[in-house]
Formats: sequence, C-alpha cells, structure tokens
Amino acid sequence: MPSSFKLLASLLLVLLLQACASVQYQPLATIDRISPDEGYRPRQAISQQKLPGNADDVFMVVMFSGGGSRAAALGYGVLEELNRQRFDWNGKPLSLFDQIDMTFGVSGGSMLSAYHALHGEDIFDNFERDFLKQNLQDNLKRKVFAVANWSRLTSPQFGRGDLLEEQLNQTLFRHATFDDLARKRKGPFTVIASTDMTAGTRLDFTQEVFDALCLDLSKLPIARAVAASSAVPLVFAPLTLNNNGGHCGYAIPEDMERAVFHSDPNALQTATRRELLDSVLSYGDRSKRPYIHLLDGGLVDNLGMGSLLEMTQLYSSQQLYDQFTQRKTRKIVVININAQNRIDTAIDQTADVPSTRSVMQALVDIPIDRNSEESVRQFRRMADNWRKDEERRVRLEGGEPIAMYYISLALKDVADPALRKEMLNVPTTLYLPGPTVEKLKRVGAELLTQSEEFRQLQKALDLKRVEP
Repeated sequence: MPSSFKLLASLLLVLLLQACASVQYQPLATIDRISPDEGYRPRQAISQQKLPGNADDVFMVVMFSGGGSRAAALGYGVLEELNRQRFDWNGKPLSLFDQIDMTFGVSGGSMLSAYHALHGEDIFDNFERDFLKQNLQDNLKRKVFAVANWSRLTSPQFGRGDLLEEQLNQTLFRHATFDDLARKRKGPFTVIASTDMTAGTRLDFTQEVFDALCLDLSKLPIARAVAASSAVPLVFAPLTLNNNGGHCGYAIPEDMERAVFHSDPNALQTATRRELLDSVLSYGDRSKRPYIHLLDGGLVDNLGMGSLLEMTQLYSSQQLYDQFTQRKTRKIVVININAQNRIDTAIDQTADVPSTRSVMQALVDIPIDRNSEESVRQFRRMADNWRKDEERRVRLEGGEPIAMYYISLALKDVADPALRKEMLNVPTTLYLPGPTVEKLKRVGAELLTQSEEFRQLQKALDLKRVEP
C-alpha cells in the first residue's frame, strides 16, 4: 500500500504540474494604430443618435457605487422608480428611465450598470433572475473547492478573480464583449472603473484609456472588466491586463492637449490637468510595465464620480457648455446612488485591542469612506459653480440657462431610524436573501422620491408617477 500510495501521489503531482504549466494568461489583442472614430468611446454618449424614447433636451447620468449585491439591489430600485416617472415631451409620453444617457459603475454597481447598458429596458425582465436572485457567492465557493479547478488555482497566472469572471459570463453577460456594447447595446453608455494596483489610480474601461495601452478593448469580455472592478482585495485575486503602450503611435487627444497646454501656465488648475495627463502617459512604455494588475474600483472611486470630476477639472466650463449646447441640452441630471454601509461594531465599548480582522477591515473601509465623502463635496461644489456660471452667462448673453440637477441618494439618509440602521448593516456580499433585496429596492425608490432636488426636477418636467 505505501508504495502504491507513493506512485499515485507522484502521478497526481506530475499531472498537477502539467496543468499548472498549461494555465497561462491570454493577452488582449493589441493595436498598431489609433482609430479615434472607432471603438467604445464616451463621446458616443454625447454625439450618438439618441436611443428611442430619449428626449433631446435632457442629458442624464446615473452613478452606481460599490457594495456588492446591496449596491445592485439599491440601484435597481432607483431604476424601477425612474421607469415609473413619466412626462410628455413634444406630445410623446416618455419615462425618466429612458432619459439615461450615461452610467458609471464600480464594483457591485458595475454589474448593474453593464447589464443595463447591454440590455436596456429588458433589465426589468431578467436582472433579478440573472443576478439578484442568484446565489453567486455559493456558486463561487463551489468553483473554488471543485477538484477540477484545483490545478488552475495553483497556477501563478490564474486566480479567484478569473473564477469570478467565468461565473459572471455564465450568469450575467454570456461572453458579450465591449464590441457588443459599442455596436448593439440597448441601454446607455457605461463606464466601468477598476484600480491599477501599482499606480493606485483609476483605470476606466473605455477605448480612450486603452489607446494609451495600445490594446483593442472591443475584444475584452464585459465580464472581465466587471470582475476587475469587483476584485475586492484578499477576497478575489487581481485580474491581469497586458500593456502594449508605445507601439501604436499614441498621441494626446486634441481636446486634452488644448486643455493642458493652452491654459494659463500659472493657474493651479493647470498643474492638476498635467497630473491627470501624466497618469494616462504612464502606460506609454510597455518595457517598464508589460502587465497591469487590477483591483476593485472602489479603492480609489467607490461612488463612480471620478471620471466626471476629472472631466470638470480637465476642461473649462465653457468647453463643457459648448458640448452640451451642440446637442440642444437644457437640463443635466446627475443621480449618485451611494450604497455605502456602516456595520455596527462593539470595539469602542471595550479597552480590548481590536482584532486583526477589525483592523484589516478598517484599512479598507476608512480610505474608501473618506474618498467618497470628498467626492460628494467636490461634486456639490461643481454643481454650485455650474449654476453660478449659467446665471452669469444669462445676465451677459441672455437666453435660457442649462439647468443642472444633482440628486444624491445614500443609505445614511433613509428617514426611518430603524430601517436606516437595518440597511446600513447589510453586509457587502454577492448574495442577499430575497426579503433584504426587496427592502433595498423599496428604499432606493423612496430615497429618490423624497429627494428635494428630485422634486425640483419633477416640477420642471411635470413628472407623473405611473405604474408601467
């Protein structure tokens, strides 16, 4: 028996080593030239033909925060309520849901935003079945402990983040790619955000960013981007992206060049613009960083506001105004859905040194919470400045101002104290019981309708609540 056992163990070891050697990272297709008018680019959200039911004079952005299934359920509830809010535009009955031109998704919010972008209003038929009612967490656990995956998980180029991608492909995205988003999506343009592990900066999955990497984003599965955005440290392994920077003739886009190099050199904002440019140019030499490793986007931007804030920092208010007037926009609506929780803890009730687990959790949560609070402050400031600039422009030039509505929805603002405490203690997981999902959906709808800024929008559009 001992000799037979040794022989069997040796055979298993040989097979395991062979399997490990066969599991290797599959690089994304590279490009040898930049095609500014091709690929999945944010300008589609502004310059493309409007989707059916989308009014010309309303431009709406919705940002879905991180927070696992809690964030997805809360955001889904908001979308349901937007679909109930109806108004007449040029004699046509439209829903507020159909006015969404652009979304930003981080971590758990990216699962909702990417699905919405791909399927449009069909989200109301299938998202609950495909995600909210799926026990994705147990499915992943089974994959981790399945004997068939042991060899892959021992490979240095395959990790739990790759298993998450496989599960998302199976249940949510069914191998759709960014080419499908560019050519066949039924919903708004979405920006999915992850974190560059080495640089500590946000990496958005748009072709503009992938131009700097000299990569073809169209070939990337949506599931891999969402898995990268959701790769919580220590829970999921980082996901890998190859870098071909410096081999496709990449040049700074003209509008970015004007913003950076033709602005006042003595202005403090110019330094900020150069820093933003440097973060893009850092991918320009693949010999220094042939691979990029990506983690949860919430580590640097848990609210999904980073891209919009950078846009307002990079470009002047006049440049942004010109872009919106070209498409006849009269109302800009920005809805931020913040699923940040606040789990009750007893560590402040005792002199005992907090456990290692509590400390590790604080190391992740504290910077995320502080960054989120600062992002909200910056966006409020930006909205106030926009309104002041519009008032000044109307005084000098006349005409009608472009109104901006910034609607901030957060679990901490739930009115009922008992319900607020319950919702703030919902954990960040990839599965929640049905009753909890239903409560989060209801809370999302209530937060929207109770928002004072939303009530102003209701008055401006003469919104009526109608069950679809």
